[in-house]
Amino acid sequence: AHAVEMLRKLSGSWHEVHTGVSIYRVDYSITDDTTNGTSNTSISSELVSSFTDTTRVKFGTLGKEDVRAYVETGEPMDKAGSYGIQGVGGQLVERIEGDFFTVMGLPMHRLSMELAKALS
Repeated sequence: AHAVEMLRKLSGSWHEVHTGVSIYRVDYSITDDTTNGTSNTSISSELVSSFTDTTRVKFGTLGKEDVRAYVETGEPMDKAGSYGIQGVGGQLVERIEGDFFTVMGLPMHRLSMELAKALS
């Protein structure tokens, strides 16, 4: 029922998809205590970079039968926004302005640029 309601709202209109990414540097160390045979674990983390990427998505106009057929595939049931652009739900999308991978959930180009900066 929620998927049907969401898809009807998206039908024929624009919406924005925001994907947030945080990159952490994690230091993990194990020290062995040879006197008693135990190990101590230490974990620390530091935020290296954080960003949000946004893509605008335009849905085509969906009829009741379009929505019913898509919901019956089961695909929208575990998706934010009740559609997966990388699957059958991609047929519902008329156009996008921005990064396809942001809509999927991980803006690959932006992430790779941020990782390159973090490693340099």
